[in-house]
This record gives sequence, structure tokens and C-alpha cells, in this order.
Amino acid sequence: MESIGLYQLNCLVKRELKNRFSDSFLVVAEIADVKENRSGHCYLELIEKREEDDAIIATARATIWSFTYRMLKPYFETTTGKSLQKGIKVLVKAEIVFHELYGYSLNIKDIDPTFTVGDLERKRKEILDRLTQEGVIDMNRELEFPMLPKTIAIISSPTAAGYGDFVDQLHRNAYGYAFHTKLFPAVMQGEKTTESIIAALERIYEYESLFDVVVIIRGGGSQTDLGSFDSYELAANVAQFPIPILAGIGHERDETIVDRVAYRSVKTPTAAAAFLIECFHEVDALLEEAKESLTRETKRILQEEKTRQVVKITEFKQFTRLFLEGQANKLVLSSRRVEHASQLFIRNRMSGFEQLGVKVEGKLGVLFDRQKSRLEDIQKTLARKTTEVFTANRYVLELAETKMKYADPKNILEKGFSITRVNGKAVRETGKVKKGDMLETELFKGVIRSEIKDIETNV
Repeated sequence: MESIGLYQLNCLVKRELKNRFSDSFLVVAEIADVKENRSGHCYLELIEKREEDDAIIATARATIWSFTYRMLKPYFETTTGKSLQKGIKVLVKAEIVFHELYGYSLNIKDIDPTFTVGDLERKRKEILDRLTQEGVIDMNRELEFPMLPKTIAIISSPTAAGYGDFVDQLHRNAYGYAFHTKLFPAVMQGEKTTESIIAALERIYEYESLFDVVVIIRGGGSQTDLGSFDSYELAANVAQFPIPILAGIGHERDETIVDRVAYRSVKTPTAAAAFLIECFHEVDALLEEAKESLTRETKRILQEEKTRQVVKITEFKQFTRLFLEGQANKLVLSSRRVEHASQLFIRNRMSGFEQLGVKVEGKLGVLFDRQKSRLEDIQKTLARKTTEVFTANRYVLELAETKMKYADPKNILEKGFSITRVNGKAVRETGKVKKGDMLETELFKGVIRSEIKDIETNV
């Protein structure tokens, strides 16, 4: 057999391939590597994997010349929202090229972006189904979001414009709310994005108790760099993270898987800041409403208590008046009974003595006159004593009535005294109150409300 040179052999292969495979082919493959040179050409490494174990079963070099690439690139990125990048599947129209020096390759003439979109959606669905089957897809969404998220862990590139916008809006909010932020730097685009964000989450997890919320900020990057946010690894970490996560990765179109599993997704970093500020504003509104409600309820209770006290005072006055009137009537009746009994007694004794005097008038005239004089003195004494008793009892009644008058809280208040209450009860000693209690001091005209700042006890 006659030998031939390698170049001659390659020429034979080239001629044979051109004769046998002159037409273009539709080829399905996965991009393993992609490079653009200064001339505008795009060089790809295509592979095919076995479905069972993802083992590579075929490889091929491919080229998209600059003229074709300038047309295909914007169309592909606009349709898919992604650039030609490692890990995505493509459907290309290509012709077989064989070069004597460089060997076999594919010359890509066209790319069908709808195939890639469909494949990406299939992968997204597979990832979402997997997260659902594992029972973790809604774990972060089901966490209780803090009413006042004050301490915030931020995952972002320190040079990202979105990070600066977020921090500026947060700390310069119009309401003066105070936030504490801590940056955990991470790569936010490119092949290392997933690995970098997961590493940042792991660092935050070490200080879990210090943070109320985690914010992932990208912002300002290309819409075609979102592939990392559709990875299962990153989505699984976000979904199972024990702190609520806000995703503000700066895109307006398709929802990424990270957006789906995070506690809340917003379009931009500034929207994330606005959401946190609004949380504080809502609490402020609730507190203001509670304050107004408490004020109204306090006024109502005080008015009811005032009315109740007025009713009690009125009832007490009526009872006292009736009691005093009853006692006065009893005293008048008793004095009259005593006076009548005294007069009756004197008349009886006088009658007896008059009869005795008639019998012994002659003999006991002097004695009779003496006894008569004594009886008259007794009569005068009894009358005087009766008057004194009546006068004394009337004085006691008048004194009691005066004391009741002066015991009226309104009269006491009018003299410059006051009544201090806590929770509606009068305060008589410092041991019944504490710092921070609200005092209500009733004056003759008006009520003063104050808060206890200090207590001094006199022993």
C-alpha cells in the first residue's frame, strides 16, 4: 500500500466531507465555553451530555464570524434575556468545515433563541419542581417578617451603583428612621456569582441573631447576567435561610428562581429600601392610631369616673342631710318630753305640798315657804338644764353639718388642695406608685396629668 502525507489525507477528508455534507445541519448542543476576540468573532466549544449521568459523549469547535455574530447576538439576548454563556443549550444552523491545519469545526449561520428559551424554562420548572418536592420552596416566604427591621445584612458588590443607592436612600429617609447595615461583599455577575453569594449567606448565618433581614442587591448590571440567579444551589440556600431575604437584583422582566423563593422580591435596590422604610412608617401609623384610641378611651373613663363621683357625692349629701334632720327631730321630741315630764312632776309635787300645807299651815308655814322656794329653784334649774341640753345638742348637730360641709371634696379643692390619683385611685403614700406611672391631679378647676420621674419617701 502506498503511503500519503497527513496534509494530503486531510485534503482528501476535506473534499469528501464537502461532497457528502454540503448542506447545513440543525444541531442541538450545550455551550461548554465561549470567547469573543477583538475582531468580533465568537468561538464556541459545544458538547453533548448523556442524560443518565451527564457524561460528555461528543465535542466540537464552532465559530460565528463577526458579520453574522453582530446580527445574532442582540437578537438572541433580547429574546432570551441571556447572553451566549456556558451551560445553556442552543439550536444552531451550521455547516461542517474541515481545515487541513485546524481540523473539524462547525460554522454557525443562525441560532434559534426560542429553543433556548424553552430549554431554560424547562430547567427552571425542573428546579422549582425539585424545590417543591423537597418541601423547601416556601420556607423563607413563610418566615415572620419583623415589624421594625433595623439591622440589615447586605449581599452586594461594594462597587455596585445599586448598593450605593440602597444605602443612601435607607440612611437619608425623610422620616429619620435609624437603620444599621453591614455589607457582605460578593461577586454579582459571572461564573462565580452563585458560589460567592452562597459564601456570603454562610458568613451571615454565623451572626444570625444580629440581623433582622438580608438584602441581595445587584442593580446596574446587564439583563443577560441573571443566569446565576436561576441555579438550584443558590435557590435552595435562599429558600432555607432562617432570616427573611429581600431580592432586589435590578431587573424588570423575567422572574428568577431566587425571586420566587425569597421572602419578597422587588425590582430595584431603591425599591428594597423603600419597602423597609414603609415597614417603619406602617408601625408609626399603628402607634399613632393606638395613641389616639388610648386618649379617647382615657377621656371616656375619666368622664365616667367624674360622673360617678358626682353621683356618689350627691347621694352622700342627701343621706347626711336626711340623717341630721332625723337626729334633730329626735332631739326636739326628746327635749319636749323631758320638759313636759318635769312640769308634770313639779305640778304633782306642788299639789301635794299645797294639800300638806293646808293641814299644817299653821305649824309649818315657814317650812312650806322654804320648800316652795326650793321647788321653784329646782323648776328653774330643770328648765335651764333642759334648755342647755337642747342648745348643746343643736350645737353638735350644727357642728356635724359644718364638718360634713368642709369634708366635701369640692370645698377642699377650692381651698387650694388637690387630689392625686393613679389608675383612678387616690394616692396617700409613695409606696403605692412607681417611676413611669401616669398621675392625674384634680384641682378645683381643671385636671393636671403628669408622669412620675422620681420618688422621695419621707420617713
